[in-house]
Amino acid sequence: MTNLMRSLYLLLPLLLFGQHASAQNSSTDYIETEALIKEINFSIKSRRSSATAKVDYVTREGDSLSSIVKLPHVPFIGTWYDEGDTVTVLYNKQTPQLLKTKGTLFTESYGVYLLVLLGLIVLLYRYMRNRKR
Repeated sequence: MTNLMRSLYLLLPLLLFGQHASAQNSSTDYIETEALIKEINFSIKSRRSSATAKVDYVTREGDSLSSIVKLPHVPFIGTWYDEGDTVTVLYNKQTPQLLKTKGTLFTESYGVYLLVLLGLIVLLYRYMRNRKR
């Protein structure tokens, strides 16, 4: 069995799992609003980093709420937001305390596809390199 066939057999379950996971996403209505950042926490643990912020925002119904949201950031460097800045957040109509940023939604929606694409690029690179030998 060639290396290409072995790699394809390893990628096939990942592709099938990615399709199954994306099919389970339910359509949830998110409402966009502006939130004021009160406090930013940036932590690095092992090889992972995360940035969260405590924010205050007003819902469409007029309720003033405080919650925590994950911020998009550059790993090991930090986020480009400061305390006192405003950030656009999305909240669910049924549970307005659970917030997401647009960057978080993008990675949740397309993260599996980006990983599969990266795997295919690495696979093709290795195949082309081994073919030249």
